[in-house]
Amino acid sequence: MYVIGMDFGSDSVRAVLIETEGAEAGREVAGCTSYYARWKEGLYCCPSENRFRQHALDYLESMRTVLKEVISACPDKSRIVAISADATCSTPCLVDSSLVPLCLKPGFGENPDAMFVLWKDHSAMKESDEIDAALRKSPVDYACHSGSAYSPERFWSKVLHLLRRSEEIRDAACGAVELCDWIPAVLTGCNNLGELRASHCAAGTMWFHDPKWGGYPPEEFFAGIDPLLLPILRNMPQDNFTPDHISGHLCPEWASELGIPETVVVGVGNIDSHTCSVGSGVADGRTAMSFGTSACYMSVVPSEKMGDRLIKGVYGQLDGSIIPGYVGLEIGLPAFGDAFAWFRRLLSWPLEKYASPEERERIGDMILAGLNEEASGLVPKMDAPLATDHFNGRRTPTINTSLTASLTGLKITSSAAEIYYSIIEATAFATRANLEFLVSGGVDIHELVALGGVAHKSPFAMQMIADVTGYELNVSSEKNAGARGAAIYAATASGLFPDVPSAQKALCLPCCRTYRPNLSVKEIFDARYRRYLATVEFNESDITGEGK
Repeated sequence: MYVIGMDFGSDSVRAVLIETEGAEAGREVAGCTSYYARWKEGLYCCPSENRFRQHALDYLESMRTVLKEVISACPDKSRIVAISADATCSTPCLVDSSLVPLCLKPGFGENPDAMFVLWKDHSAMKESDEIDAALRKSPVDYACHSGSAYSPERFWSKVLHLLRRSEEIRDAACGAVELCDWIPAVLTGCNNLGELRASHCAAGTMWFHDPKWGGYPPEEFFAGIDPLLLPILRNMPQDNFTPDHISGHLCPEWASELGIPETVVVGVGNIDSHTCSVGSGVADGRTAMSFGTSACYMSVVPSEKMGDRLIKGVYGQLDGSIIPGYVGLEIGLPAFGDAFAWFRRLLSWPLEKYASPEERERIGDMILAGLNEEASGLVPKMDAPLATDHFNGRRTPTINTSLTASLTGLKITSSAAEIYYSIIEATAFATRANLEFLVSGGVDIHELVALGGVAHKSPFAMQMIADVTGYELNVSSEKNAGARGAAIYAATASGLFPDVPSAQKALCLPCCRTYRPNLSVKEIFDARYRRYLATVEFNESDITGEGK
């Protein structure tokens, strides 16, 4: 039997076909990546306005490409039993009553406000501030599953921003849907807002949904923010499902186009970072760390152990969000690889003016490789430059989007490699602060497992994290953890395995490299970590006007 997992990322969709039985269980039979054509051209985006939009056609076209590619490699198409998908979140889109994104309707095809609002879109800053103010006044902490704060990256901020933009948009919109919910709806032929089987993870961490207060907060709460939200609220799904549930079966149109049976199960969707952790083998005591442009750290705790206890400040904490039967916890850094890329751009500034695009890329890669090589040969010193990592604010511990990065301890002799070293060190210090925050909240952490491009490309950064945190860090050999995690969910939803941990045991790949802490540098890293924390504290107090 075979299952398919799809991972809808920021730039592309990846799909894998996984064998589930026998000695070859877990083998990737085929994989395919398709980049979003319009997104690749930079259409509908305006970085200076923090606007990042994606057309629904990019998703549909890329999905067709990857599904046809991996299915064509299947030895027996009749033995494909399930498909599941994850996606970036919150990435919502306004839809009509038939679940059609507005950008697919006449008159809206080129309107960015009718498209999916990518997770990293920050154009709703004003709206998120208003929602945050309403949350602070509320006697009920409706944002308890999202760090007791709300950001422009989350669902209601983005929806309100779109609704305020034009009367034409407001009149056409009947509801709003997350990308991770829309993909299963497309594959199953669901064309009714009331029949949408929504992601439990998205509902709990992005939509303020919790049975404790009867589902969504009362209408009075939303009306106090802006009555424009009420028509959307009234059409939101009332139920939601963990990713081990069935969204439906493949509709006749897609079954015919793909050449696979209509009996194929389509699983409920989930958030990409959570799904990545499943694909890399997250477990109780084993924290999964996804390193990319940002960094997401995922932990799970048995539900009976965690109970109703919430760790205040955790960006995402919800029972069943990652593995049913476990409380999932999400923390992380808003800038990881982006911080390294910033320094590369800084050093490459002359190339932007005087070199061709090909030369810029080639020489930029050489600069980064040289920085890694030279920085990896440095030894930690107390008087070396010290950086903080908040190039895109802070997510945890306690969210602060206003916090900025800093660089101290510079001398006339400071080198580019030393500064680069300090930036990598800062991300390791921030990682340590995140992990200590979880442990102080009662989460057991015995081992780290790393995934993502940086985990494979930068041994220097991985060793630094092991040295600074004091944990053994194992690198997953999986290159498509999100797609594999989605395949694990598919295998569980279809009944091939009784639960997600059983499917993980059979289908996850082993780790390919282990980094152990170097105890000889512990003392100096501990001292520099204390200095890092003091610098962050100063930076934060300076924002509030309390700095000395």
